[in-house]
Amino acid sequence: MNEKNIKHSQNFITSKHNIDKIMTNIRLNEHDNIFEIGSGKGHFTLELVQRCNFVTAIEIDHKLCKTTENKLVD
Repeated sequence: MNEKNIKHSQNFITSKHNIDKIMTNIRLNEHDNIFEIGSGKGHFTLELVQRCNFVTAIEIDHKLCKTTENKLVD
């Protein structure tokens, strides 16, 4: 799934290096509860569920919701 839906203003950060840098700078811990708006393809969501107590991820694009679900189930 490489197509962006223009009407949803989608931009994806997929670089593991960049995701790790962002995760380090926001200083999350295992007690945090996160509300992620615009979970996209789930790259950040996957990292968040590994580092936090609870994550609620919201995405308006149904195709991307399925992509994220599949990523988290694997």
